[in-house]
Amino acid sequence: MSAKAMAAPLELRNSPSGKIFPALGPFLIGGVFGFGALQGVASGADGGHVLWITLLGAACLALGAFIARGAFDTSVKVILDQRGFRDSRAGDVLVPWSKVRSVRLAAGGKGAAMLNFELTGEPPDAIKYSSANAFGLMPFGRNTVHMEISSLDVRGQDLVDAVKKFAPHAVVRR
Repeated sequence: MSAKAMAAPLELRNSPSGKIFPALGPFLIGGVFGFGALQGVASGADGGHVLWITLLGAACLALGAFIARGAFDTSVKVILDQRGFRDSRAGDVLVPWSKVRSVRLAAGGKGAAMLNFELTGEPPDAIKYSSANAFGLMPFGRNTVHMEISSLDVRGQDLVDAVKKFAPHAVVRR
């Protein structure tokens, strides 16, 4: 058996810090609006204005909760194995390594946001037309897909190394 066939699949999940930290902003803004609404009620402000401030505060808190809930989702989001890669956040369709021409890490380091795959043809329709592709794979141009990785439990360079292991033919672009 070849080393490529024996390689264990790489399963990626949400990173708790990649979900909690982005939620802090909406929580803080919601708290500020809530405090403002309480001050408005205490000072006898017009009920219509207090209602709007309260609604804005509630919307910010709901947005923060929506973002933070991903920190508690322990399901596998992305799988890389000897056959290819799949992203359950966008279509959950297998993209075989034979269709990957090159890979590029956009902005290196732990905070890397995207892994760009240049394909030999157009991305599968399930990726192109997925309603969730803002959170996973995003088609870009005719034959490129971007994989959002900043919210996953992996460093960008580790993901590039895994791609090199599974698809040694893929060119790594800088």
